[in-house]
Amino acid sequence: MLSYERFGTGTPVVLVHGITESRHSWDPLIEGLSAHYDVVALDLRGHGNSTHEAPYDLTTMAGDVGELVAHLGLESPLMVGHSLGGLVVSAYATQGACRGVVNVDQVLEIAAFKELLTPFEVALKASTEEFNETFTLMMSFMRGRLDDASWQRLNELRRLDQGVVLGVWEIVFDLPAEVLNEIVDAMAGALQVPYLALHGMDPGPLYAPWLSQRVASARLEVWDGDGHYPHLVQPERFIARVRAFDESIST
Repeated sequence: MLSYERFGTGTPVVLVHGITESRHSWDPLIEGLSAHYDVVALDLRGHGNSTHEAPYDLTTMAGDVGELVAHLGLESPLMVGHSLGGLVVSAYATQGACRGVVNVDQVLEIAAFKELLTPFEVALKASTEEFNETFTLMMSFMRGRLDDASWQRLNELRRLDQGVVLGVWEIVFDLPAEVLNEIVDAMAGALQVPYLALHGMDPGPLYAPWLSQRVASARLEVWDGDGHYPHLVQPERFIARVRAFDESIST
């Protein structure tokens, strides 16, 4: 069972964090969201206080989330995921009941992510020290407009576990782009719920048509310049956007 915290009352919202982070990444948003929702913030497998036991693949993580949703008796939650969490909630939504998905700054086009990740593969698979240095450098490019205190808080929360990160990214490293495309197309084609893709870094002009061709319900929104953490750069705007999206799909 995943470790989690629960706040507030109302219709359920599930928050899923990014790679190397934990449920506490969402702390600046909890008070605002829990004023309107029954909020569950969880630690993914290999993160925070949840079990650190392989495998760390997307299917397993989505299954863990599904088990927690069932255990808590959450009816049709709104699934909100950041980075890796965006992929996890997307995978969950292909199987589990939910009323919609908010994917924060995680492209579904994994073959394109493979191109970005491949130059770092050797260093990430080297010594623990080299892994830590490389991963930290990679994350520094994603800071965007996040202020110093917020960036320091995230880095203090971050748990650089080489085995977990390599386990999550194993298929990206090991599978050819065409196979990744087939996997993503199958997942995206099964996404039938309302879907908000909210990015703080512009995914490029080709991504919007790519996404809309695969996820008919998708809405793409870019808060350009905010970086990888638009929800933390503009927490009040993010809470308002989640509420507006939820209201639009609930009427």
